[in-house]
Amino acid sequence: MPLRRPTPPAGPPLASAPAAPASSGGGLSLSSGRQPAPSAVRTPAQRSSTAPSASAAAPGATPPRSDRVARRLRERASRIRPFPAPDPRDVRVLGPEDPVVRIDRRRSAVGALRITGSTSAAWESVDHVVGAATADGATAGRAVSTRGNRPLVGYDGSDVLIALRHVRELRRALVMGRGPDRLVVALHDGTTLAIAPGDPDTTTILALSVIDGELELRAEPFPRATHDGDVFAAFGFVLSAPTVGV
Repeated sequence: MPLRRPTPPAGPPLASAPAAPASSGGGLSLSSGRQPAPSAVRTPAQRSSTAPSASAAAPGATPPRSDRVARRLRERASRIRPFPAPDPRDVRVLGPEDPVVRIDRRRSAVGALRITGSTSAAWESVDHVVGAATADGATAGRAVSTRGNRPLVGYDGSDVLIALRHVRELRRALVMGRGPDRLVVALHDGTTLAIAPGDPDTTTILALSVIDGELELRAEPFPRATHDGDVFAAFGFVLSAPTVGV
């Protein structure tokens, strides 16, 4: 009887080798079969997190104006702008041909304005205090004193003095000359200005007004009156009641 070799027991099936990826074009593939690691890509959120803040001030940007500068601009825009008028240095006689002159703010606030040849004067402050005085010492209404306890407008001997250092406290004034002398205005810088004398029927009154710190001088022809009160009333000066006990 022929001998048979024992059949070996069936073992576990062998795992098949993974199929190599198909290469394009039939060439040799050098791929090891591993997928490449994903590269670090910056996301839009990451990019936006590194962007400069919009609230940061740009270099060279103009800073906002301060409240003080803004207030000055508002005050300048609200100023009263009078019509142009010549400077007293450019006029020799204030009269029919040149009835108005105006002094700039700087010169209107320095020293004193002296007027010679007058016989009486009246004044009104910004607080509407009205008074008057004559060259011979008579007074009416109320005087206006400055912080230095000096009259804002008054007589120094026979001359009228206006304290220009406190010119913003003055609203207006009148100066009259009934005597033989002509009215002459003198500034602290040596500028002088004569006032036209008028004629037998008309006198020339010097009217002064303060407009935004500038002193304006005007020659006003007026019929010769017998009393200063007639002139005051015509220009709207109503004398203030005198202070009790003074």
